[in-house]
Amino acid sequence: MKRLLSSLLALIIVFAMGTTYSYAAISNKQINANIKTKKVPAGTQIKLKVLNPISSAKAAVGDQFDLMVMENILVNNSVVIPQGSVVRGSLEEVHASKMLYKGGAIRLYFDHIVSATGKQVPFYAGVANNANTTIDGALSTKTNYMTALTKTAETTKSIVTTPTTWAWEKGEELGNGSAKYVFAPVTAIVSAPFAGIYFIGDAIADVFKKGKDFSINQGETIEVQLLKPLDMPVY
Repeated sequence: MKRLLSSLLALIIVFAMGTTYSYAAISNKQINANIKTKKVPAGTQIKLKVLNPISSAKAAVGDQFDLMVMENILVNNSVVIPQGSVVRGSLEEVHASKMLYKGGAIRLYFDHIVSATGKQVPFYAGVANNANTTIDGALSTKTNYMTALTKTAETTKSIVTTPTTWAWEKGEELGNGSAKYVFAPVTAIVSAPFAGIYFIGDAIADVFKKGKDFSINQGETIEVQLLKPLDMPVY
């Protein structure tokens, strides 16, 4: 009987010790999980390096991309986003180039940034300070038929002005400079029909030309601006 009681007492002690250990382990896990966060305010600008190339000619909606933070982001003199942190996202829109000289365009969607603790934090940002950014926030070559027509007009103008300027300068060397009043107008009159033919021909050709596709090469940098505050876990 005494032996039975001793065995039961031993089992109770072992069970109690195991339970205490389990509660202690759970308590420690809760303490370790209680990681502090620091807020990076909206409006903060972050420079990112493109880790994989993106092109409107080859990409499709949903394609993923990775970016790397180029510089430490500080809050109250403390590093909250370390250099080298990875930002991940996907393509929200992709438009390949088309005829009428319409250029390609892409729209970047930033999904999350990986914190120093390894946690994925939602990353709400938009592209900033980029000459290729459209009014609605996409990235584009910003070419269309009007830009092609403007370029054609500039070339057409040079077809007349370049030889006319040359004739004016040569005319200044002859007859005490009076020859320029003959050479320049004649040259302009002769050049004008050729310029007109070029303008009409190129304007028609531009209708069937494709614009340029937009691309971001590996290693290029883009700057983004936070649209919402970022609560970053820190040690």
